Amino acid sequence: MAKIITATYASAETLDNTMDDLVNVGLPAEKIFINRVELQMKIISGPDVEPEILEVVNRHKPTGTETRELKEPETAKVITATFASAEALKNVTDDLINIGLPAEEIFADKENRQVKVIAGSVIEPEIREVLNRHDPVEIQ
Repeated sequence: MAKIITATYASAETLDNTMDDLVNVGLPAEKIFINRVELQMKIISGPDVEPEILEVVNRHKPTGTETRELKEPETAKVITATFASAEALKNVTDDLINIGLPAEEIFADKENRQVKVIAGSVIEPEIREVLNRHDPVEIQ
């Protein structure tokens, strides 16, 4: 079952160093999400690589970590939507939480006005419907 590992760090430099180390051990960059405002990263992990990821994360001495299992046993998929305004980004994030999606499965990139949602196939249509309701510039 896929998991989401969330780690918070004291500095942007440590965040970047952790990201570099994770990529260097072979984790695809697409599975790592960085929030520079909150100095936080979210990592999609399978059970086979979780111990190695946690070793790298903990080596950089995070101020906090959390591991959550995704609701679905399937492989996680990332849906990315870009919006024209910061207001639309905030509204879509609120709506995704209101439909019951855990905040840990939503990554709002304010700088690029993108929301990235970690989801399984069962809830994907509902997530896409919420994203489309806010007139995205692009959905991937």
